[in-house]
Amino acid sequence: MLKKIKLENYVTFIKPTEIEFSATNYKFLESENVGSNRILKGCLFVGENASGKTNILLSIKFLLDLLFSNNEIDLLSKKSFYTDKTTYKITYTFVSENTDIIYAIEMGINEIISEKLTLGDKVILERLGSTAKFNLEEEKTVKDISSKLLFLRRIYFDTNFYGNSVLNKWFDYMKKSVYINCYYRNVITYSGSSLLVHEYLKDNKVDEINKFLEQINYKQKIEYGEEKININNKLSVKSNDNNKLISFNKKDTDIYIPEIFESTGNLTLMELLPSFLHSINEECMIIIDEFSSGFHNELEECILKYFFHYSKDSQLFFTSHSTNILNNTLIRPDQIYSTYFDPKKGTVLKRFSNEMPRESQNIEKMYLNGVFDGMPRYNKNFKD
Repeated sequence: MLKKIKLENYVTFIKPTEIEFSATNYKFLESENVGSNRILKGCLFVGENASGKTNILLSIKFLLDLLFSNNEIDLLSKKSFYTDKTTYKITYTFVSENTDIIYAIEMGINEIISEKLTLGDKVILERLGSTAKFNLEEEKTVKDISSKLLFLRRIYFDTNFYGNSVLNKWFDYMKKSVYINCYYRNVITYSGSSLLVHEYLKDNKVDEINKFLEQINYKQKIEYGEEKININNKLSVKSNDNNKLISFNKKDTDIYIPEIFESTGNLTLMELLPSFLHSINEECMIIIDEFSSGFHNELEECILKYFFHYSKDSQLFFTSHSTNILNNTLIRPDQIYSTYFDPKKGTVLKRFSNEMPRESQNIEKMYLNGVFDGMPRYNKNFKD
């Protein structure tokens, strides 16, 4: 599980900034929202537009892209444009099999400058420029390393860490992870298997989705196939073998509506559910940007409650502008960070738990009143 991230000179993060995901001393929602080693099962980032929320999610995705993507990664765009420094640093702390794994990288404008991997109290990998030392079974020095590729990636694919269970479990955790942008309905996976909804349904997963919809009392179900679909005997849609249709049936009706006529909320939900159910069945991270796109407040709360209840050691990192989910019956104060942008300091974070709100307090109201910062104040009084 991801325990901590430290960002420095990264996009909008100018000053060194640590983001903790370890549980604090709160006792409520302990069994639901806290995983192994008292690491939280996820974190919500709130704040005004362009304050740096998405950059936090992308810093996690950045590591996954560097390790598993086959595409060339743009290193330049991650450096902060608000300073003259030519490098940026990210340090990730994970826990695997009760052991801390700390992985630090430093990037230049278009090159990897350094890497350092520590397993427990032992340095496993250390790189500077094109030369690296790797010490798991025996110390080895490697030269002429590509300036665009992580040496850690090379070690993983070349040696599989010589069967080291701690490191392999860590990589499995990351490789199974998923990134979703709900606004664009964009889903990115790293394991080689697709979690796009049509691919998912081809594997006879319709019953799994319908079971979830029934469990949360969504009052709709879906079908997936090539058959002719009639709408009020007026309109017919015929799909083919290469383009099956998802159709939606509202409870107590015999009408099936093809996806091309469905609401944005339903379509977004369908794109989310394969990854959502995958993250409950597997141990991984699910990273969701713009979570509130197209969902009713009650549905948002239901999805979050379901995840925290049924997931074991998976983690959900997400952004949202829906303040209704700032609720102590749903999410703990140590699972919420607010962000705001300071012209001199860059993105500034405040963890809600730093203000020590009590379980009985209304943290949504406190946020709206400015207690936790990150609340935009726009002029709403207009006079000619």
